[in-house]
Amino acid sequence: MATKQKHPSIEKFKEFVKKHPKLSEEVKSKKKTWQELFEEWYLIGEEDESWKSFREDGAGEDKTSDKGAKSDVIPQLLQSLKKMDMNQMQYHLTNVNSAIGNIQQLIQQFIPTTGKGSSTAQGAKNPFSFRKD
Repeated sequence: MATKQKHPSIEKFKEFVKKHPKLSEEVKSKKKTWQELFEEWYLIGEEDESWKSFREDGAGEDKTSDKGAKSDVIPQLLQSLKKMDMNQMQYHLTNVNSAIGNIQQLIQQFIPTTGKGSSTAQGAKNPFSFRKD
């Protein structure tokens, strides 16, 4: 039991890093961690346009710009999600939820109800209704 077998995706990521040596500079300058880079690589794949800036020779820059514009959205979205404060997000979602509830109550006041609600509305119009047994 000298060494453990590594997961195949880790081996593939190591090969990817060898092809993109500028990734190690990102980690050394503490802009990103290996874990962050691995997660991005795993989610967006190694064929994504965002990785071309990390190649030493600049290979892969001859691809179409339309595909690059579409694929740039995913890394930007991932970065935005990483920067979000989840407590603040929960606070805003709670406020939006209560605002929607208040709007629903306001709308219900103006919409005439049917069924059970209509009999109570008629009862309010005629407070002296007598019934025969």
